[in-house]
Amino acid sequence: MSIKKISEEEFNSYKIQKNPMASMLGKEVIWLEEKENNLIATIINDKIDNDWAYVILAKQSNDEYRAIDVGVSFESIEVAERNTIKKLNELTNSGEFKEELYTESGLIKIPQQNIIITNIDDEVKKYLKKHPEKLHELSPRKFEELVASILEDMGLDVQLTQATRDGGSDIIASVKNALTSLLILVECKKYSPENKVDVSVIRQVAGVHLLKNPAKSIIVTTSTFTRDAIKETKLLNERVDLKDYDNLKEWLSKY
Repeated sequence: MSIKKISEEEFNSYKIQKNPMASMLGKEVIWLEEKENNLIATIINDKIDNDWAYVILAKQSNDEYRAIDVGVSFESIEVAERNTIKKLNELTNSGEFKEELYTESGLIKIPQQNIIITNIDDEVKKYLKKHPEKLHELSPRKFEELVASILEDMGLDVQLTQATRDGGSDIIASVKNALTSLLILVECKKYSPENKVDVSVIRQVAGVHLLKNPAKSIIVTTSTFTRDAIKETKLLNERVDLKDYDNLKEWLSKY
């Protein structure tokens, strides 16, 4: 295995699946190649906060390179490069990048053993409608189950990921009809009222969005969002939606 730096021209000579969100992260400054295993990577400088990120891409069966891993919010280019090389080594040693990441329809393929389908009784939702402050007393897992159940009631197909997940999103939802199928990723943050969701969460969700390319990503919280978090979300061109405590109360008002 040999990881080496390549030029921007060499990097762009590969058949790369471009994602419009990539430009939101900033400017590409370093390009890497691990040719033996058909992996390439780019290190990016954030235009706004001047921190660093990486995107790793792997060659698919159609010879197109798709993003398989994203790292964000590194404090220096050196740290970003070290983490990129470390991740490339991990991927090649584990062979994880060789798994099929997309179905024919373009949706993410999730092994069934990693999915838990749950339901919360409507009586619980009616109680929370009358006592929304009790949302803050739910465990993080029960909050995820509540949000999943509400989304299911809205007509979405919902999959709740395992509590022991090591990344990704809490809820995978989809809207399906005769014409199309749209993927929605939902991140749940069960925070106390005084603990606002900050900009680091927005960037984490943006990184996952870039990797998995859903139609929409949603962050749902029992708290609110900081001003910087709201500002950062506006830069993502409506790809990420924010739902706070007031939105939850609105959802529960339907029961």
